[in-house]
Amino acid sequence: MDTNITNFKITSLKSDKFIKLFSVEFTQNGVNRTWDCIDIHDSVSVLLYHKSKNAFLLVKQFRPPLWHYQMKNGIKSDEPGFSYELCSGIMDKGIDAKQTAIEEVEEETGFRVSNLQHIITTYASFGVSSNKQSLFFAFIDDDMKVSNGGGIDDESIELVYIEKNKAMSFAYDESKAKAASLIFAFMWFFENNMKSA
Repeated sequence: MDTNITNFKITSLKSDKFIKLFSVEFTQNGVNRTWDCIDIHDSVSVLLYHKSKNAFLLVKQFRPPLWHYQMKNGIKSDEPGFSYELCSGIMDKGIDAKQTAIEEVEEETGFRVSNLQHIITTYASFGVSSNKQSLFFAFIDDDMKVSNGGGIDDESIELVYIEKNKAMSFAYDESKAKAASLIFAFMWFFENNMKSA
């Protein structure tokens, strides 16, 4: 995957089909306050474990907000703006979390899964937005592969396997950008009798 990013431009943001910007005014403890907010879709994420490879399957992709943050704060990276993630997607098609997760796995990784285990649904953040994220787990194997994956439209997704015995070292490697949900998912796997998987 080409990690060279060019022609990066920052512009003012307006509401669109994926996010809605709004401001809230309220009184708390007798003090008038204002809070800027973003309304975003709920999402799903799936921890995938490839049985014959004894490895987790993650997706690697360019995330413009990460690139901007790293550049703004002088954070050195061998792959600026690229993150390692669980297979994920937003719930914008009017279908339930499980079906959304099944579709995202096939779109991003090329694996057709049907037996998903729900881990937890929780809030993803609170500061400027509040949305829920449903986390699932699925085993995959080569006989479930139906396409190359890589995403749809203009998505550019690279598939990355992390060996099971290196997962926690990877989780704590701060040089590889990742979200806390990925680390949580690894910890869930190892704490829930999946060690022999």
